[in-house]
Amino acid sequence: MNRINSKCTRETLLAISGLLVVSLTATKNVDASELQVGRYQTVMMQPDEEQIDLLSAVVTLTPSEHINTVGQAITLVLEGSGYRLLSADLAQPYRALLFALPLPEAHRQLESISLRQALELLSGPTFQLVIDPVYRLISFELAETAASSESYACSS
Repeated sequence: MNRINSKCTRETLLAISGLLVVSLTATKNVDASELQVGRYQTVMMQPDEEQIDLLSAVVTLTPSEHINTVGQAITLVLEGSGYRLLSADLAQPYRALLFALPLPEAHRQLESISLRQALELLSGPTFQLVIDPVYRLISFELAETAASSESYACSS
């Protein structure tokens, strides 16, 4: 009986060691940035683009009927992004004008758009998105084309 057990054990050990060699060889072929999670499947070990550049995160904006201004929509789209608005006392006075504008119907439904694109779309071409990546602050300044224009329809 000992001979049978030792023979089975020796064959089992040889089979297991053969599998280990095959497994180690397959693992060595995997790139250092990949993690093998199955026999034929690997997963990349790197952050998504949205995790590296928070403003590239894809957002959807479907505001309720209580969101009526551009400022309210911008505040809504920034929720959970990690970015916040520059305080009103530090922002250009024109930002208050932007935030008070009525939200256009065309901007009530934004789908599969980056956060950066959503902010630029909501502010329109008259305003330039200003980003402080150190403090993760967002603000808007009057675009150069609008600032250089001397005449405003409401100024008279």
